[in-house]
Amino acid sequence: MIPTNLSPGYLMNKKFIKILYLYSQQSKEMTLIIEGKRRSLKVNINTDTGNFLFAGVSLPENTNTFFEPILIELTSYFKNPKPKTKIEFYIEYLNTSSALFLRRIVMLAEEAHEKTELIIDWHFEGDDEDIKEFGADFKSVFKIVDINLKEIDENPYA
Repeated sequence: MIPTNLSPGYLMNKKFIKILYLYSQQSKEMTLIIEGKRRSLKVNINTDTGNFLFAGVSLPENTNTFFEPILIELTSYFKNPKPKTKIEFYIEYLNTSSALFLRRIVMLAEEAHEKTELIIDWHFEGDDEDIKEFGADFKSVFKIVDINLKEIDENPYA
């Protein structure tokens, strides 16, 4: 289902956020892909597999416009999630408003924790103390779901 309740700002900003809806012929499930740009995250939400990826830098011009279609898709997904849901974060840098939206994403997942086995991984480069610390702070906010902090040598999405 392609969301029809997107804000006018999103509809006018199609050049800034390139979203591709890909339909699986068999399951009619949807994948939401936002190609990462210099200031915006790469996002891959595959509702057919229950695997979600958020990677790169998150400094979009309009955070609400950027995250609105993501929240719509995830809200729909978590009404009837797959038995297993995996969310992976490979964040290089983010601003405060992006951090709040990432928190909302995990909150949506947390609300559905009884419907799906949740795996949430926060990847950080060993020498990136800021992202490591943010991940630890992020983890401390949530009491129901566990966020796995995973050190990596190099961010494959950098």
